[in-house]
Amino acid sequence: MTVESLHSLLSTIWVVWFFVLFLGILVYVLRPSKRRHFERLADIPLRDEPGHGHGNT
Repeated sequence: MTVESLHSLLSTIWVVWFFVLFLGILVYVLRPSKRRHFERLADIPLRDEPGHGHGNT
C-alpha cells in the first residue's frame, strides 16, 4: 500500500466518521425527550438575575 492510497483511504474514513458523528449529535439534540431541557438552556442569556448587571458591584 502506497502513501497516496493510504492518504486517500484515511481521508474517506474521516469524512464518513465526521458525518456519522454529526448525525449522532443531531439525533441526540432533536429527540423529543430533550426538547424542554434545551429550551431552558436557550433561555439562559435572557434571564434577569438579581444582583447582576446594571451597575451593581
